[in-house]
Amino acid sequence: MMNRESSKEQRPTNSSPPPQRPTPPPKKKKKLSPFKKRVILVVLLLLAGSTAYAAFQIMGNLNKDLSSQDLSRYGISSSAANVAQDHRIVNVAIFGVDGREDVEGERSDSTMIATADFEHGGIKITSLMRDTYVYIDSENDFDKLNAAYALGGPTTALKTINQNFDTAITDYLVVDFSCMVEMVNAVGGVTVDITSEDELYWLNQYLMDVNDKVKTSSPEVAGTGSQLLDGSQALAYCRIRYVGNGDFDRTQRQRTVFEQVINKAMSLNPIAQYSLIQSVMPYVKTSLSFNEILKYAGNAMLLRNRSIQQKQIPTEDYVETGYLGDVSYVFPVTLVDNIKVLYNFIYEINYTPSSEAQQISEEIQDVW
Repeated sequence: MMNRESSKEQRPTNSSPPPQRPTPPPKKKKKLSPFKKRVILVVLLLLAGSTAYAAFQIMGNLNKDLSSQDLSRYGISSSAANVAQDHRIVNVAIFGVDGREDVEGERSDSTMIATADFEHGGIKITSLMRDTYVYIDSENDFDKLNAAYALGGPTTALKTINQNFDTAITDYLVVDFSCMVEMVNAVGGVTVDITSEDELYWLNQYLMDVNDKVKTSSPEVAGTGSQLLDGSQALAYCRIRYVGNGDFDRTQRQRTVFEQVINKAMSLNPIAQYSLIQSVMPYVKTSLSFNEILKYAGNAMLLRNRSIQQKQIPTEDYVETGYLGDVSYVFPVTLVDNIKVLYNFIYEINYTPSSEAQQISEEIQDVW
């Protein structure tokens, strides 16, 4: 016979754990769609740009404070420094260098001053002719402008520009053949007008050398007239100097390509601009910090006038070409007059060149 106590259903005691409900499976995190990622990136870029712009407004002046050490190192006159500090105008030197292994030295194949004018609004490009007869302090002698980079890199090149053209530039960008090709390709090419069969012939002659040195395989340009050029073709076009008015037309070709690259870059959406910077920056050497690049880019996007103005120095009104011995030069006649034109273009002011620049101008006149 069963024990009555054992037949009773056992009740849970207070120490027994309560019955557990089944644990629901963890919720999967939703991945952001590519579209949402792009939206977030755009917002971040816009915030960065507006933050940079606000920072500049607080600082009041876009130019770096120039110490006496800077003036000496970069050959800046006190009058040029005062003008730079008094204006919301940023100047950066751009050196296009050859950089090929089979070329002795590394002369600047092209030299430009890129100007972001936050005072009047707009972007300006000034070509400095590579064969210009200038004083180079490190040699205590006169030579072609493009020799300065070979003698002492960007610092000597900056000092030479500042001493001869009475500027106050302390920052630079150095781009080589590969960078030029990448820049043009990144914006989808540039459209130029091939004006003659001679120009077409030399473009394709230079293209063979570019393809060899940059390791590309761009096809020959087929004909004259309006042509869309890829990076290697555009670089070859910029190097032409045996057609038309020699180096004068050559610098114009360089400005034509550079202007299109800037215009196309500024018309891109923020995501495409970010991609462009990523593809080009590995090929660029610069004195600018990342924060400075961000600040300048943020301000440039807010310029009310994005049209690009161009100038060539020495200007056609104040230049002569000739030889010293068997070497051809471009002579600024006079250097003082060219400095006045340069300041009127960049700063839109009448400027009296420094005594240092006037002395160099007189020495050039004595030779010419």
